[in-house]
Formats: sequence, C-alpha cells, structure tokens
Amino acid sequence: MSYHRPWGRGPAPQCRRRFVVRSSALLAAPWLGWSGRAWAKSYPATVKAMQAGRDVETSVYYHYAEYGRQARREGYLGIAYLFTAVAASEMVHATNFSRLLARLDADVPPAPKPEVKPGTTRDNLLRGAQGEIHSVDTFYPRLLEQLEPEGFEDAITAVRWAWESEKQHRDKMQQILRWSPLFFDKVARTIDEKTGRYFVCQICGATVNAVPVRACGVCRQSSNQYRPVEPPSA
Repeated sequence: MSYHRPWGRGPAPQCRRRFVVRSSALLAAPWLGWSGRAWAKSYPATVKAMQAGRDVETSVYYHYAEYGRQARREGYLGIAYLFTAVAASEMVHATNFSRLLARLDADVPPAPKPEVKPGTTRDNLLRGAQGEIHSVDTFYPRLLEQLEPEGFEDAITAVRWAWESEKQHRDKMQQILRWSPLFFDKVARTIDEKTGRYFVCQICGATVNAVPVRACGVCRQSSNQYRPVEPPSA
C-alpha cells in the first residue's frame, strides 16, 4: 500500500528547516502517558504506519514552509501566515510519529527531505487543499485500518489527533478557495487584512485562531500546550 499527497514535481532549491513554532512534542510523554518501550517485531504494521505518517508529514512540512515563503514573496502575507502555521502543525505530527518509532525500537531510515518547486500562491493553495482532502478522506483512514488489528493504542491516538488537525487545515484552505477562482487577488488581500493570530497545540498539532479556555479541542490536554505562530514579515 502506498501513501502520498498530490504535490507538484520537479527540482527546487533546498528549504531551510526553520521552526517558527518550536515543537515540544518530544517532551510530551508525561502528559500523554507514552512511556516504556515496545518492540518493532511485535508491531510490524504499526511500524510501517508510523514510518508512512512520519515521512508524509515531514514532506508536507517542507512543502508548506516553502509555500509560505512563496506567498510572502508575492505579498500575500495572510496566506503566508496560514502556510507557516500549518507547517508547524505538520511538524508536530511528524515528531509524534518519530517518537513512537523510537519507542518501538524500529530500525527505519531517516525521513527523506523532498525537493520542493512551488508554483504561484494560488496554485500552491489548491495543491495544499487537495493534499488535505486526501489526508482526511484517504491517508489517515488507511493508517487507522492498518493500526487497529495490532491495537497499539498510543499510535492509534497519535493518528486520530493528526487526522482531526488535518480537518482543520482542510477547512481553512477550502474556505479561501471557495471564493478564489474568479476573485483570488481580492480574497487574498482581504485575508491579509483580517487574519488574526495562529496557535498550534504542541501535543496534537491542532491549529486555531484563539487558544481554548481550558483544554485543546482535539487532544483534551491543557491549553497551556498551545504556542503562538509568529507571522511572516513582509
């Protein structure tokens, strides 16, 4: 079974791995109860699913980070901010999956770094929305199907959290695209004027415009785990 998102093709300058929001997911074990060590040979399907999730989310992180830089170059700061926030969320997911692979003592190669060739901001937004739809409708449901027979609950939980976060990303992008086919520039400029702040939960990757009062709506952990994403400068 293969997993992918429909990104564009072609070589590009390498992206610098710069965290606008520093993921603290590696420090999340006390809150999540993820402790101890399992063995890869006991969970072969789980290892494959975690590796697939880690590789895909790492690739998406690099794509969104570059899409954000492209939007900034074109002067669409609101869309650049959205891509930057979603990239930070995807890195939380990738880090969660990496931590589980380490717990499983899995011998897997490092996640490959993709070559990213961004298109126009409008095209990148469309690619991003298509990728999120694929994640929500296909990729994460397949991962859950792969995980459930082995019953490694922490992996199932991590995938469910990522799945719910992807729904947030999809909804934000589709909201923009709903009005953009004929009026993209006007919509994009309106987003520049009206975009508020973005915050990302460092436990599950939930992406919101306002920090919940008590608990994250996805992982139910303390809202103290949310960190602000810094908007890109012009």
